[in-house]
Amino acid sequence: MKITMDDVRYQDANLALSFTVTGATEPCEFAYYLYQDNQLIEKRWYETASKKNEIQFRPLFSGAYKIRLFVRQGEEVVFAQVSNELYIDCVAEKELEVTFPGEKIFFDDVPVKYLFQPAKKPSKHLILSFSGLYSTEFRGGAPVYNHIRTLEPVDANKLFILDSYQDQFCYYVGFGREHQFERSVVSLITTIANQLHISAENIIATGSSKGGAAALYYSMKYRYGKAIIGAPQVYIANYLNQRATSDSMLERYYRILGDNHELGKQFWNQLILNQVAKATQFPELHFHVGKGDFHYPKHLVPLFKELDKREVTYRLDLADYTEHNQTGQYFTPFLFETVSKMI
Repeated sequence: MKITMDDVRYQDANLALSFTVTGATEPCEFAYYLYQDNQLIEKRWYETASKKNEIQFRPLFSGAYKIRLFVRQGEEVVFAQVSNELYIDCVAEKELEVTFPGEKIFFDDVPVKYLFQPAKKPSKHLILSFSGLYSTEFRGGAPVYNHIRTLEPVDANKLFILDSYQDQFCYYVGFGREHQFERSVVSLITTIANQLHISAENIIATGSSKGGAAALYYSMKYRYGKAIIGAPQVYIANYLNQRATSDSMLERYYRILGDNHELGKQFWNQLILNQVAKATQFPELHFHVGKGDFHYPKHLVPLFKELDKREVTYRLDLADYTEHNQTGQYFTPFLFETVSKMI
């Protein structure tokens, strides 16, 4: 007897798994387990199998789904195999793909792609890595993860989060003045931190450029213990307006601003400074920037003035370079050195 199981597929809002039974000398039965996010959510007991069979299930909740199929003859289980896994967005009724080795998708308000690397030895720290904004993204290109190689030697729990909401960047917040993506990102961070029994004070937010803005914003708003920040945008709308030199980028910029462009500009330019104004406690802040990078006078100097008013202490690594696109070259060793001292 031969059992041939096809891949699980998603069509017409249903999961479907087909399998065939050939060469059976006596009647067979099949059963299956259904898993959502690696948790068993449903068992279907044995029923008679034919030569061609199809299992169908309509998922109601977004998540990662797979099926374990069992086939038996008499009392003997002759086949037990787990299917491929599909990530299903039930709200949009579509399958989502992962494209990076080890990448997963977390579902809350909206899906968030991430890569989690657990520590090899017991660790009380969780490092967050927020990605920067690549020039290809201005033209609709896919976002990428940052600093995976840089942080590889660091033995701590590491969470790399992709800034991709409805196929574009959103500064880990959302579009307009809403926070859909932010809520899901925070839920992901909190879920993993809780699973590892890691407190907020032992979470280290990191990133450069757009990722630096996110690390600064999240660490202040959610009271994470430390932040390592490279050349961040503080006046985000001003920066995006400066970069919106093509129809493609202008479309993405307006989407971030929302329907009311003027209110959108005010919101994004005040997003970080509003957290500075209302915070009751601050993380341990480590900044890096090139002294000739326009981010220093245009974004960081105004930020530092506000931090000074609040009597917030911070560390500044002011390097000798002039172009913002050199940030990665100089921030990488700063990130590794700083985080290594924290672990």
